[in-house]
Amino acid sequence: MGYVLDVKANPDNELANAIRAAFQESGWSIKRLAEESGVPYSSCHGFAVGTRDVSTGVASRLCRALGLQVTKARTRK
Repeated sequence: MGYVLDVKANPDNELANAIRAAFQESGWSIKRLAEESGVPYSSCHGFAVGTRDVSTGVASRLCRALGLQVTKARTRK
């Protein structure tokens, strides 16, 4: 089961914000992001404007397309 980046319920989600920032800095259009990531245009658009949640799989594809590397944070004990 995948996790969902709930951008509507949690607008301060760090990963979602990082992906959006990288997208904005790239200067790419939403169409190009969709083409480079293989994610449907409608999903990219909804995510970019903050009206659509994405699965971790989609987030991973967006990250790869934008040159971001996602790693699991270690928890402190």
